[in-house]
Amino acid sequence: MYGLRVVLWVIGMVALGSSFFVMRSDLPKAVVVLCMVTAIACPVAAESHAAWRKQGARQMEQQDWYAQSFGSIDVLRAAVDEPALRRIRDEKGSANAVREVKRQFPRLPLDVAANLVKAL
Repeated sequence: MYGLRVVLWVIGMVALGSSFFVMRSDLPKAVVVLCMVTAIACPVAAESHAAWRKQGARQMEQQDWYAQSFGSIDVLRAAVDEPALRRIRDEKGSANAVREVKRQFPRLPLDVAANLVKAL
């Protein structure tokens, strides 16, 4: 799980250390620039990849919770106060109604909450 992240961080740190040695040598300045870009880009890529994986895991957890707790949109509709959600949707907009559903059921996937508000 942490393999790619660790490898990218190591590459970034090696590139950073190498840039100091390259600055003191007779190599072209383009090599220093390449080392510095690599030293910045690799850790950024590592953390972006980790955030992407974490987001995907969270979405899978939410989908599993929804499937176990409700299973269908009809069961979810029975669990919410439909007239109150319709009133919020009509007065304040769909986004506020979706926020209200998410406030009541924080683990509910966003797409399911939006589909519920559309179905009202």
